[in-house]
Amino acid sequence: MRPIENYLESENDFFGYFENGELAGVIEANHDDSHTAINSLVVHPLFFRRGIAKTLLLFVFNKFNSDLFTVETGINNKPATELYKKLGFVEIKQWNTELGIKKVLFEKRGEN
Repeated sequence: MRPIENYLESENDFFGYFENGELAGVIEANHDDSHTAINSLVVHPLFFRRGIAKTLLLFVFNKFNSDLFTVETGINNKPATELYKKLGFVEIKQWNTELGIKKVLFEKRGEN
């Protein structure tokens, strides 16, 4: 639902995961000296359950030497919340969006 102009005008970093020449997943991150916010992480449904999201997250952890990483998702997105917890993220807060979607914010402290 995000217009292409939003991507083209973004100052965020985008990293893709390719499998057999196909773009299977993308992670979007915004980084400064001490904080990396993971703004989006998507995997094409044909590539689910192959460890692609984990690989992209580990890439970002290694790419940015941050004191703090944050990510948010829908509270009902069990695969994402389980993955974030498995990778050391801790739930910080929950809230309802204007669209009535319940979200959760996770953070992970860097291992510096």
